[in-house]
Amino acid sequence: MFPHKSHLLLYCLLLTGTLGTDGTANAEPGTPGSSDFRYVQPARPFPPARPGEPTLLTLHATRPEHLTLNQLRALPATQFTVQHPQLQQTFTYRGVPLRDLARRGGFLGRDIRVTADDGFIAIIRAADYSQAPIMVAYEADGRPIPTLKKGPLLIAFPPDRRFPPNRYGSQWAWYVTGISPRTP
Repeated sequence: MFPHKSHLLLYCLLLTGTLGTDGTANAEPGTPGSSDFRYVQPARPFPPARPGEPTLLTLHATRPEHLTLNQLRALPATQFTVQHPQLQQTFTYRGVPLRDLARRGGFLGRDIRVTADDGFIAIIRAADYSQAPIMVAYEADGRPIPTLKKGPLLIAFPPDRRFPPNRYGSQWAWYVTGISPRTP
C-alpha cells in the first residue's frame, strides 16, 4: 500500500493533524503560518433562495451573488469562542470563513473589502483571512445574531495573538451586507 516509508510517515502526519491537507505543517494555533481552520460543518447541498427570502450578503465578484441565511448555512462553517471587542461580551460564533467566501467569489488571494449596512468599510488582508478562520458570523451561542448584538452578520476574528483588539478591533465589522475584492 505504501511504496516508501516516507509515504507512511506523511499519511500518519495527516491522520494526526500534524500536517495539513495542503502539505504544510500545522504550527501551534495562533502562530504565524498555522493552519487554524477547524471546520465544524462541511459544505452541504446549496439550496436555491426561497420566494421572499431576504438577501443577507452579496458577494461582489464578476457576477454578483446574493446569499440568504439558508444559503450561508449550507457553506462550510467554522466556530470559535471569542470576546467581541466593542460589546465586551464573549460569544461562540459560527459562520463562513472569509477564505471560503473569497474562493466562491473568485477573488481568493486578494485583500477583501467588507461593507456594512451603515456604510462602514473594513479591509481585511488576504494574508490574514487565508491563514486564520476569520469569518462572516451568522450565529452567536447557537442562535441568529440579533441587531442589538451587531447582527445579523458580522466579521469575527479568532482568539489569536495575531489579531489583538487594539489593532484589529475596528475590522470587526457588523451589519455586514457585502464582500468584494479590494480595488487598488
